[in-house]
Amino acid sequence: MVYKIVYKVIVVLLALSVIPIAVFSPMVQIVGSVSLGDTYVGEHVSMYDFYKLFIRSDTGFKGLDSYEMTDEVRETMPELITAGSFLGVSLLLGVATACTAAFSRKKLPVLILSAVGCLSVVGLFRSFRAFAAPYLDGTISLAKLGLMKEGILRTIVSAIVKLEILQISSAGFLLFGAFFVIVLWTAAFMLVELGETEKPKKSKA
Repeated sequence: MVYKIVYKVIVVLLALSVIPIAVFSPMVQIVGSVSLGDTYVGEHVSMYDFYKLFIRSDTGFKGLDSYEMTDEVRETMPELITAGSFLGVSLLLGVATACTAAFSRKKLPVLILSAVGCLSVVGLFRSFRAFAAPYLDGTISLAKLGLMKEGILRTIVSAIVKLEILQISSAGFLLFGAFFVIVLWTAAFMLVELGETEKPKKSKA
């Protein structure tokens, strides 16, 4: 009986951990290179960092108020929205897995939900990789982002600054790890319970 309680507690904690992981762990890694001096500038950004920068009213950041999205950037938005959708699904699956483990005696639904959670994180990686591809291969340069007005300054900056890395950071791997550990943990307990049910049958025979 005790081991069943331990199983539930660990699964619930792991499943609910996807929320703070997604919010506070570094979600996106951005690295740019400057040809002058051969220097690199990088940053790991969490969802909370995005919230503080773009949503919170006291941030003082007003740089995107007059931003007009270019056609090139607009074409990549479906992939970014898809990545965000996979992230949202992952969080919902985390909550659903925790609730199922806490209030249900069956472990198969927990196994299925956590396995689907792993697949949703894989979808997050693939969608974001598709979103980032044109920015990394030079199809969309700094000049095409629409952040700077046309002129000599934009031409110079576009020539010397290049995006080198744009990818899902450690938060994605932690999300996958949480779901994958639940899969292994649940599968192990299912095998133990299967062995316990087979023992009475053998002794009866």
